[in-house]
Amino acid sequence: MRPEDIVSTQEACRLLEITRPTIYSWIAQGKLKPWGQLGGHEAWFFLRNEVLKAKGKKYQRV
Repeated sequence: MRPEDIVSTQEACRLLEITRPTIYSWIAQGKLKPWGQLGGHEAWFFLRNEVLKAKGKKYQRV
């Protein structure tokens, strides 16, 4: 795994063209699988390929 394979919540939102509340909703609904979380806060990280897979699906925004 390379560093560029991991994206922050902000970058994932940008790639998906969605807001932070929407990405948190997608995590809760199982639509997007986070790779990890930093420090117990809502600082999620994602694998770029998982984000791109979600981008290809037709999910409704919150």
